[in-house]
Amino acid sequence: MIRSDPRRVTAQFDGTLITAEYSEQTGQLCLRQDGAVLREWFPPHSWIAIASVAGARHWGTKPTDDDLLALLRNEVMLLRAL
Repeated sequence: MIRSDPRRVTAQFDGTLITAEYSEQTGQLCLRQDGAVLREWFPPHSWIAIASVAGARHWGTKPTDDDLLALLRNEVMLLRAL
């Protein structure tokens, strides 16, 4: 069954709250900081981004909260490297 509401997780990094939101209906994956979009992907890029940190479970199309948290950690590390 496809979720009608987006799966959403929030984590704090150095005092900043960042949210990852994934819609099973559209496949859109979005990272936000204070409501502002940091990164946004659409299929197949969203699926690949999730599968790259989740070990290809469900091919990235049905991420768990742990999968999205792993993606958040990975993307925050990449953003800090810029």
